[in-house]
Formats: sequence, C-alpha cells, structure tokens
Amino acid sequence: MTSKRAQKKPDFTLLTIRVSRDSGKTWEPKREVRSSEKLAPLPIGAWPMCECPRCLK
Repeated sequence: MTSKRAQKKPDFTLLTIRVSRDSGKTWEPKREVRSSEKLAPLPIGAWPMCECPRCLK
C-alpha cells in the first residue's frame, strides 16, 4: 500500500526556454520550469511593460 506522499502527481510544464548567447549560432540545452499544481492562466491577456534600460528610452 502506498501513502499519498509516495504517489507522484503529474508535473505540468509552465515554461520552456532555450538561450543563445551568440545570435543563434549555438543554443544551450532546453530548460523547463515545472509544477505539480495545475495553475490557472493569467486573468489578463497582456504582460506588464518591460522596464529594461533599452525599453525605457
């Protein structure tokens, strides 16, 4: 008999990303951010404005 803690919940992928540091010539391995909780989508359809120095100009 298995306990509830021993039962593995399915993981859901929240974000998948690959990064290139040389303009797309080479890529780092894929990284995933996962959660065992099924999260609801954001209630708004837009991301907050970027605050990086390039976008603030």
